[in-house]
Amino acid sequence: MTLALRYKLIDLARGTDSVSLLKSLRRWQYEDPASMQARQRRQLDDYFDAMHHALPLFRDVSHFDALPVLDKRFINTHREQLINPLYKGKVIRKKTGGSTGEPLVYYTGNEAQSYLWAGIFLAWEAAGYRLGDKVAFLAGSSLFGTGYKQRIYYRLLNVSVLSAFDMSPQRMDEYDAVLGQGGFRLLYGYASAVHRLARHRLASGTRRPHALRGIVCTAEVLTPAMRADIEAAFGIPCFSQYGCNEAGVSAFECEHRNGFHLIASRSHAEVLPDGRLISTDMANRAMFLPRCDTGDLVRMSGRLCACGRSLPLIDEVGGRQNDMVVDPHGAAVHSEFFTHLFREDQHIHAFQVVFDEQRLEINLHGTHDASRMPDEEYRRRICASLAFERLDFVYNAPFVAQANGKHRFVIRRPAA
Repeated sequence: MTLALRYKLIDLARGTDSVSLLKSLRRWQYEDPASMQARQRRQLDDYFDAMHHALPLFRDVSHFDALPVLDKRFINTHREQLINPLYKGKVIRKKTGGSTGEPLVYYTGNEAQSYLWAGIFLAWEAAGYRLGDKVAFLAGSSLFGTGYKQRIYYRLLNVSVLSAFDMSPQRMDEYDAVLGQGGFRLLYGYASAVHRLARHRLASGTRRPHALRGIVCTAEVLTPAMRADIEAAFGIPCFSQYGCNEAGVSAFECEHRNGFHLIASRSHAEVLPDGRLISTDMANRAMFLPRCDTGDLVRMSGRLCACGRSLPLIDEVGGRQNDMVVDPHGAAVHSEFFTHLFREDQHIHAFQVVFDEQRLEINLHGTHDASRMPDEEYRRRICASLAFERLDFVYNAPFVAQANGKHRFVIRRPAA
């Protein structure tokens, strides 16, 4: 099967047009700034007019800047009122736990899904990827789906999945061997999971050869120390990607790795005085989510990058780094393990995981008492991956607060 046919089949099955959009993004990213800003202004005006016409909820709002900032609670409360009754395309249901552990259900459509994949491809290309190259995913199900359709997609995309939910020393040996033997050109995954694999590779003292051209980390903050470890372990450049799909945010590091290029033809971004990024996915017409609060702190830059791209530049993203949960025997799971464990339980609206060398504590906040919580099933699934001396469930206890006031759903308890 030819490369062009493979990607045509993927777009046909998904109802997307990601490859054609990728070709446009390659061109648009180098537009002069004035043309880019004019394009975005037209898109935003069109978005507001369509929303104003379709949704009674915002009928009394006269202009875009007068719209309220939408957080997860507002979206969950007004979900039906935000759905576009005039939209006729394919509707995709999405659910995310996010950095606060509070689930968000929203809907998106064909164009936004096209942008999602075209943005990923654009980020990969900056790291040396070419369409059709073999790619390894080291992540949880927030990056890769399940089911036969997803397996077909990944086969057509030439993607192999390595689970970040199981990162014992033995499993990491297996992952390292797979990367060395599989002819992969790109490693893509959670920053903390890739870093853990890199540290394991460094500690082992064995450097298996590989064919990787680059590594792209996503979902979490990639610190300079983490990047240095990853590059020392694999001997190739490591890039960071930042995204928030419900808000339409897709941003990537170019070859200079000095800030994140924001794909402005999809996202209209604003920064509040406290540094929070709010964004509007102008490509999502299935459900209008204007001025969506990402919950992330960013610092924008007014400079242009030496690479020649005129996309808006984010100098720094903060507040999304998650922990690996490691038991006393060295077995580990990514913190997203717990997000996916609890997010479909309608009785649980928030949670926090706190652990140290001996004890794992799960604090569940919900609408029912302890007798209604299926903690034995959760205990079985957790114990299949982790072995702590104690595993305790508590209910509706106060959450452990962070110094910056932001709730973290997984916390490593400081040593006494």
